[in-house]
Amino acid sequence: MSETAEEGLLRANEAFYDAFDQRDIEAMDELWAHHTPVACVHPGWPPLFGREDVMESWRELLLGDGSPRVRCDRPHAVLLGAAGFVTCLEHLENGTLVATNTFCLEDGVWQLVHHHAGPLEVDDDEPDASRLN
Repeated sequence: MSETAEEGLLRANEAFYDAFDQRDIEAMDELWAHHTPVACVHPGWPPLFGREDVMESWRELLLGDGSPRVRCDRPHAVLLGAAGFVTCLEHLENGTLVATNTFCLEDGVWQLVHHHAGPLEVDDDEPDASRLN
């Protein structure tokens, strides 16, 4: 059975979090677009633009001491033709972030073009967090 575009987008998002959690810089490098402009906003960091600066930030995060463990939860994909994004929660040891990962198709493969994560104002275990679904 052939994979739908939405399934492919969610699979690419899962691969991003696998590379992040496993601190696999080579896998992370393969996931980011090679021909399309990229940007990244890590929590508390200024925006980064361009593949060189974005990948340097991932090398710093993944290969540095204290690299965070992260787990993706509640991914939701939105397709926009040859682009799409996934919103999700990122569970870390010290809290939960909300993230958006934007992808585009390059040679038929979903590639990351933008990652943005920031603090979540509600505890996702609280009853009013149901709006996050």
